[in-house]
Amino acid sequence: MADRTPGWLTWRAAGLQGRRRDDVPVERILEAIAAHRENADRGREACEQWGPGSSVSRVRTAASGGAALDLAVKWNHPRGVGRGLAERIRGSRAERAERGARVLARAGIAHPATLAVAERRGHARVYESYLLSEFLADAAPLPAIMPQLRSDRRRRRAVARSLGVAIGRLHAAGLDHRDLKHSNLLLRADGSFALLDLDSLIPPRVPGLRERARALGQLEAYAVDLYPWLSRSDRARFFESYLSEAPEWRDRRRSLLEASLAWATRRLHEWSLKDRSDHYHYPMGPRTSAKRTSGERGRDR
Repeated sequence: MADRTPGWLTWRAAGLQGRRRDDVPVERILEAIAAHRENADRGREACEQWGPGSSVSRVRTAASGGAALDLAVKWNHPRGVGRGLAERIRGSRAERAERGARVLARAGIAHPATLAVAERRGHARVYESYLLSEFLADAAPLPAIMPQLRSDRRRRRAVARSLGVAIGRLHAAGLDHRDLKHSNLLLRADGSFALLDLDSLIPPRVPGLRERARALGQLEAYAVDLYPWLSRSDRARFFESYLSEAPEWRDRRRSLLEASLAWATRRLHEWSLKDRSDHYHYPMGPRTSAKRTSGERGRDR
């Protein structure tokens, strides 16, 4: 018998509401959210990502039938009433991320599978939202990988080529990811990349010069800021691999490169004027171990 494709259900419990895959019980969702809140309370080192507006941690819980779920739980808490009102109108970040995952699935672009969305909302605003997705244990974000690449030129160049292909294919599919910071790119064991922060794909926009320059410029800004040892040849391999997926831009490569570098320069200047001590934190070492829920721990006893 062929495997059944999970369906989706709406749910409401404990002041939260949202959508879930029908093989993920509501109790497991609530347990995973509680476990992540514990991680967030413990601070940066207990999380995969930790910042003023959101946090992500790894949580292990049980699914229906007793199978274990290895989850990445993202907690979004809009800063200020205005943002909460905006999310009530256009959809919470978690809800938009689930829509973004569907867009990527149709385009055949790798990303973690979404398992559930939860929101706490009032009549006029979203107070918080949660996205539960599969934790890609065979992958690591670029901040964790880059220190390993400094002394490994061959692997570094392979990663640069793979990243260029990934971003090129995203744009070739007519998709614009508006937040391509390095931590939103997961390098998998097979050398391919998967995308995170999928709410940045909604609403979908076909990338033109401005959008492409922003994407490439954002990656360049992080490279200059955090990895100044990257060589010109590393950058050239990335850019050529990107153009291999966007051959129609080869004749405009000079204008695209200039616009990208100009965008990166502006972003670096903006960063220089800010106190970034409370900015988003991404552990540079090995990824965090899974936080197990009480239900999962009980199965060991």
